[in-house]
Amino acid sequence: MTAKEKSRHLLSVENDSSRKEIEILRVLSEHDRPVGSTLIAQVLGKKGFLLSERTVRYHLQLLELKGLAKGHNRSGRTITPLGLRELANTMVFQRMGFVTTRFLSLAYEVTYQPDTSRGEVVANVSIINKDFHDKTLEIIESLHEKGFLTAPYIKVLDETEEYKDIYVPKGKIALFTVCNLAIDGVFLNLGIPILFKYGGPVQFVDNQPVRFVDLISYEGTTIPPLEVFVYRNATSILSVLRTGSGLIPANLREIPAAAEEKAEKILADLRKKEWHGILKFGKPNESILGVPVAMDRIGISMIGGLTPAAALREIGAKIDTFAPHCLMPVEDMTQV
Repeated sequence: MTAKEKSRHLLSVENDSSRKEIEILRVLSEHDRPVGSTLIAQVLGKKGFLLSERTVRYHLQLLELKGLAKGHNRSGRTITPLGLRELANTMVFQRMGFVTTRFLSLAYEVTYQPDTSRGEVVANVSIINKDFHDKTLEIIESLHEKGFLTAPYIKVLDETEEYKDIYVPKGKIALFTVCNLAIDGVFLNLGIPILFKYGGPVQFVDNQPVRFVDLISYEGTTIPPLEVFVYRNATSILSVLRTGSGLIPANLREIPAAAEEKAEKILADLRKKEWHGILKFGKPNESILGVPVAMDRIGISMIGGLTPAAALREIGAKIDTFAPHCLMPVEDMTQV
């Protein structure tokens, strides 16, 4: 591991730990009595922090050492006045461009290299009822065959299994898929700046992307745009798989026009590794899928990382998806 990679790894670990501790403080602040690790783990699980009770206890001990939480023997812990101030300061910061800042931070930490097919990618995590295990794998395979899966890697955890502080509840499975932030990360690592613009459903006709039918801007939002459309059931991915027509969640990025040749080479290298996250690569100063692009920039439309989750919702699966969720080495994943 190079010095730069070590630095990134340490920063990633520190940021991840800080996010977990802030969320634990948030739970403590919502109760007027001591709270134990069992309840905290349950509440965090609903927010996408799938931690075991042991891991929660570890972070509670750190918070107590920092003076941010107070122990009450076996009753649990409460938040201290110092903890409340820390939480308030952090929440103010998070409201200011939280989505874009977090996405860029995760993309920057990507270390995947197309030439070696090794390194860390950003992963999305879906918690699904175990009854849908076989159907989940079937849909993943269909999405991959149609080119609607960002990358050909997944990881499945069974109930009660743990991975990188992620704990799977009983009766559930956890599905890890590669987020399109991994492509952003490859671009950033090779010197191409990325601008996050919009997210929304793209209309397909005869297996071709035609236009964005709705858009939400990343600028100023506190909710990832595609979550809005997916949880409103504003997709028809299964229809696209069957007939070639329907709606698929997608993002729109912009890159400098001067990076056109370099970006095309990067995407060609990724395609050789069976990455299929790009719907449309535009031309300098030209609209892409009906959306204008800024002067001296190129638009790139990417398949939304929530696509597998949205497809599963369409078949009636009970599913909670946290996207993006974490960094993980592709070596820990299975190739589709």
